[in-house]
Amino acid sequence: MSAPLPYRPPDEPVTNPLVPDPYGPAQQPLSGAVELAAERGPVVYVPGAHGGFVAVRREDLPTTPAPVPAPAPSGVDPHAQRMAAKGVFAAGAGVGAYFAAGATAIVLDSLAQALIAAAVAAGVAIAAPGRRGGGGDTYVTHHHVSNRWFGRSNTTIRNH
Repeated sequence: MSAPLPYRPPDEPVTNPLVPDPYGPAQQPLSGAVELAAERGPVVYVPGAHGGFVAVRREDLPTTPAPVPAPAPSGVDPHAQRMAAKGVFAAGAGVGAYFAAGATAIVLDSLAQALIAAAVAAGVAIAAPGRRGGGGDTYVTHHHVSNRWFGRSNTTIRNH
């Protein structure tokens, strides 16, 4: 504990201004007389002229009715709707491009098969003799091989 303060008469000035004077008169507020909250009623702080806030009694404020707030828009936010629509469009475009690429692959594959079939048909038409309508000679060749004992063979060729 601290030691008790020495006696000093109340009218004597304080030697150290930083140490409060416990025996001196009560210090008065800097802005005016003390006003208790229970005596003044409810206070509202409003913006002042120089950027600060000023305490004003609620009964001193003007009694104009408050403006009726606009009704809140119902439904989904329009910006969110646009963002969702862009996402759906992008997904639809991707799926459409996928199906278009598949259809293009099918068409190109069918075209390649048709070209190969046409080339084979043209090659067969060129290589096939006697189908030209000229009535040319047709030769049938028969090879007759008769095998004998001990590896001897006899071959006969006949043209008709």
